[in-house]
Amino acid sequence: MDLKQIQNDIAQGGLLIDVRSPEEYAEGHVKDALLIPHTQFFTADIPAKKDDSIYLYCKMGPRADFAAAVLHERGYSNVTNLGGLDDMEALGFEFVL
Repeated sequence: MDLKQIQNDIAQGGLLIDVRSPEEYAEGHVKDALLIPHTQFFTADIPAKKDDSIYLYCKMGPRADFAAAVLHERGYSNVTNLGGLDDMEALGFEFVL
């Protein structure tokens, strides 16, 4: 997975979702990432079609794994866990505070 492909997918209707808590998100997050805490994925309104690209991240990766599993159960077919903050930095994402 590379940054250009992810950005292209997002530009075409995909989503980048931070699944951490609101407090963690407020301390810094990837620019333009949507906040949906992993605990809300069972009922959250996901603003994407079932086959749109959805990219998830958290602090280390496990919460994004959980959120990806829930999205798959809800019928979303193109969900990718990008891992944690270090992985996002390694891919070249820009962070904001």
